[in-house]
Amino acid sequence: MFKVGDNVVYPYHGAGTIQDIEEKNVLGETHSYFILHFPLVDIKLMLPEARIEQSGLRKVISSSEIDSVAVALQTGPDTPPSTSQFSRDTENLLKSGSIIDAAYLVSSLSKKQSERSNGLHIQDRHHLQKARQMLASELVVVQDYSEEQAYEFIDTNLLEAAN
Repeated sequence: MFKVGDNVVYPYHGAGTIQDIEEKNVLGETHSYFILHFPLVDIKLMLPEARIEQSGLRKVISSSEIDSVAVALQTGPDTPPSTSQFSRDTENLLKSGSIIDAAYLVSSLSKKQSERSNGLHIQDRHHLQKARQMLASELVVVQDYSEEQAYEFIDTNLLEAAN
């Protein structure tokens, strides 16, 4: 399944690397934990091996799938959703861990932001920032981009959609 050195995506945190697998004794029982490091946000996480299936952990996309991400950024929904139901749906999209969902979300929220004279609501701004960070983290790992190059890729594809 997963091994040390694998590049993975953990929903809501983005892309990182499995640095180690450790055995820990908890209340007299020994459990294996995957030690994940997320370089873009500099977070380490211990994920119990027994919870891998339901955690949504997945391997990063292949570089051949980057074009699909660009298309998703360029062809997001034409009509940005309203805030009420959208906030709950947005949270679920971020938790899915799908890079395509994150790209559609960035596209949608960016369109919404450009259409509003006073910008996005605070929760939408937070979701946009989180989705951009998730996208960028996976682009950094898959394409060996710097953080700046990853955000440039996102912004360039969003601009192409606007033209």
